[in-house]
Amino acid sequence: MSCDSRDSGNIQLNGKTMGTTYLIKVIDFDRHIISSNQLQLKIDSVLISINEQMSTYIPDSEISIFNRSSTKSIIPSKEFLSVLEFSEALANSTSGLFDITVGPLIQLWGFSNYNDEWLPPNEVEISELLDHIGRDTWGLVEGKLQKNNPYMQIDVNAIAKGLAVDAVSSLITSFGFSNFMVEIGGEVYCSGKNDKSIFWQIGIELPDFESRSLSKIANISDRAMATSGDYRNYFSYSGKTYSHIMNPKSGRPIEHSLASATVISSTCMKADGIATALLTMGTNDALGFIENNSGVECLLIERVENGNFKTFMSSGFGEFLLE
Repeated sequence: MSCDSRDSGNIQLNGKTMGTTYLIKVIDFDRHIISSNQLQLKIDSVLISINEQMSTYIPDSEISIFNRSSTKSIIPSKEFLSVLEFSEALANSTSGLFDITVGPLIQLWGFSNYNDEWLPPNEVEISELLDHIGRDTWGLVEGKLQKNNPYMQIDVNAIAKGLAVDAVSSLITSFGFSNFMVEIGGEVYCSGKNDKSIFWQIGIELPDFESRSLSKIANISDRAMATSGDYRNYFSYSGKTYSHIMNPKSGRPIEHSLASATVISSTCMKADGIATALLTMGTNDALGFIENNSGVECLLIERVENGNFKTFMSSGFGEFLLE
């Protein structure tokens, strides 16, 4: 489950969570404050707690209990409430393009249950499901999560990993460590400097269906970075590729040429959610959104002819790139 390596006062912790893996590096680790084993136990405890709140794969998680109920409202735990409040704000600022109710659409399109005989759903199925999708199907009233539509379902996977990165980062900071990196499933927060006493260097992948190669390398410190892409979870049918990134307005996968969106922000939850929203928007609207929101920067990669790519950046993203 985990590995603890020690070198010159630095530690590296590895484990599994949220259906993926985590990697944590702490520089100048002081074992007089806490042992590496104790720190990992505390980290795992935080991650287990978040899963028990927000995992749709755990039958008795808070979100699963809410989804099964047709009328009952719940009082979310602290972390779950913060995710819901952020989701509500991001949905409002993106005119509903960021939407935590699209989970049933993802299921309808088969992205949560892979099948070799995959076929796109028909228009009737999409239309019927759209009646239960959207920002107006749920609400937060005096700290309670409630359904406005008895058939709606919520899924916060688009930002739960980001929230988890932030929670683990806060835990590590609470012990006085200021030089560390926390990565969960590709979403990352970097604090201070790495073991070479320089800013952390994080790769940004090309959104290539066939291979893994880097497009750029970002230099970040006291920042989070998250990427959303169409290239790791998709189906092909009759010569057309269908991404798992859903447009909640049409009920269909995105169809524009934007293939990945990388966001740098102060928190990983914010970077995670905004990256998903940008990918739904498309390039021009995504760049406009970022320029109108301070404290966030983005790098966008479009898929163009003959397997090539075209890169776009917000006005401030270049300062984070490794020369």
